[in-house]
Amino acid sequence: MKRREFIINSALALGGAALLTGCGKKEIKKSEKQVVKRKFGSLEIPLIALGCMRLPMRDGKIDMVELDKMVEYAMEHGANYFDTAYMYVEGKSENAIGEILKKYPRESFFLADKSPAYLVNEPGDVRKLFNEQLKKCQVDYFDNYMVHNINENTIKNYRDNDMYGELLKLKKEGKIKHVGFSFHGDPDMLREVISEHKWDFCQLQINYLDWEVINAKELYEIADEAEVPVIVMEPLRGGGLCNLPEKAANKLKEDCPDDTQASFGLRWVTSKKRVFTILSGMSNFQQLKENVDTFTNFREFTEEEEKTAKAVTQIMQSQGAINCTACKYCMEVCPRGINIPAIFGLYNVYKSNGNGFMFGVNYNALKESERADKCINCHLCSKNCPQGLDIPALLKKVEKTVKEAANKK
Repeated sequence: MKRREFIINSALALGGAALLTGCGKKEIKKSEKQVVKRKFGSLEIPLIALGCMRLPMRDGKIDMVELDKMVEYAMEHGANYFDTAYMYVEGKSENAIGEILKKYPRESFFLADKSPAYLVNEPGDVRKLFNEQLKKCQVDYFDNYMVHNINENTIKNYRDNDMYGELLKLKKEGKIKHVGFSFHGDPDMLREVISEHKWDFCQLQINYLDWEVINAKELYEIADEAEVPVIVMEPLRGGGLCNLPEKAANKLKEDCPDDTQASFGLRWVTSKKRVFTILSGMSNFQQLKENVDTFTNFREFTEEEEKTAKAVTQIMQSQGAINCTACKYCMEVCPRGINIPAIFGLYNVYKSNGNGFMFGVNYNALKESERADKCINCHLCSKNCPQGLDIPALLKKVEKTVKEAANKK
């Protein structure tokens, strides 16, 4: 084991931040190549940011050695914006990123977090949860803080408990620099929410597939018209846009040989000028390096590339993949513990490569209790799905497809 890994792992095993952090703050060795930035008020924010929803894992736990390496590389290249949330990585994301970032001067990075609206039952819960999050992240303020995941299930909590007003109090106390919200509702709801208060920013799901397939275009235009700055989440649709079906991948490679699937998807988002940063859930160092390199050697997205994006979208639509981003919100409410994102992911891979044998093998590798046939059709998952998917119906579709694939010779 390398000395650096030994020190970090020892610190974690002992539960001691001091061993990981050291007596002073870590010196940031600035690379000559820095990621491009965009204006956000008086600030300059890196156009690519590390979303802490899909952190590196090892043996079922967050791999702190890998995460430390990722953060160090990001900081050296100016990608110093980090986004976490209360429930990310089963509630462990805030602790993990806080433990790593504590080594750096507080003014050297931007940290965003979110108030879990589904847990707010009275106004006082906002401050209570906020203070818990500050402690987990080991900071005394958040640069950006938002009402998390406003949708048809959480909008009542958000309004009845005056979550905006509670966050505004924290902003006046200097504990929040900018107040915003993340959104997973329909356009009419966004129009209402965005006009109710003076928001500093909003966070929307935007990518070139959703731009055509669902309502991402309309959502962006609502924010743009209201002149509310936009943070983008799911720019690669939970990894789906960097694991394209063969025909779509070949089209992209033919038209844009200098791009990877990931760089193409990320660069497409930059064509939306109201966007000031893009969150990418990078789960290993190689992914982070590739994404950071995309923005240190940045190229503007062109009209010809826009035609390619539309062509790739049409190919994907024609192959019938399920529009799941693997956010796992459905699993938070499923009473049977069905592994819905994994099931849909396996189905999408099968639809792209046609390998029924491996589809069956991988599906049957799931725990029996987590498979599609355990669905009781309660529809709690659908109500919690940001994509508005009829999950029970799709689970039945997958179950039927598994059986059909198994019968193919």
